[in-house]
Amino acid sequence: MKKEELEEFLIEEKFDSYEDILQYVDDEKDIESLADKIKFLKNNGLENEDIEQILTENPLFLTSNLETVKRSVNFLNSIGLKKLSQVTAMNPELLSVSDKTMSDNYKLLKLIMTEKDLTNLLKIDCEILSFNTDYLGRRLEFFIKNDLKDKIKDIILNYIEAFEDEEDEIDIEILKKFGNGN
Repeated sequence: MKKEELEEFLIEEKFDSYEDILQYVDDEKDIESLADKIKFLKNNGLENEDIEQILTENPLFLTSNLETVKRSVNFLNSIGLKKLSQVTAMNPELLSVSDKTMSDNYKLLKLIMTEKDLTNLLKIDCEILSFNTDYLGRRLEFFIKNDLKDKIKDIILNYIEAFEDEEDEIDIEILKKFGNGN
């Protein structure tokens, strides 16, 4: 597929910012891959605005192959996150995260909370699925060692930065207050 064909496709699909989208791709392989990914996402209920957001907020999406995107969407559907537009609005990066990473993170989180709680949590904030699994495991272990196992859900929802900060920067006492009306 040539860039001109992609331009025609984007115009047919009524993408207002088709000129901006065209700037993201250069070679024929990337052009064809992008067209295939757009078709797939549209078939899964995403609107043009959703796709444009993914393109601007997730540069890795352009280099992710269609199979990675498909497996990511299938995994998200399998755990009850079927409203893809909501998921990608929260975290467009998930479409370029391997389904294995998301699955491994999901399994880790299931060890410390019920599947229902986890599904409800992920409907509100699914960023945690994109974390490096080894890192997430060490961070969960750190929270559990510091008597925060019952607060992890609240920490994810209210202070995700605690998963990103260095351990010596984390105020354990503040985190222990989560879920107690704070």
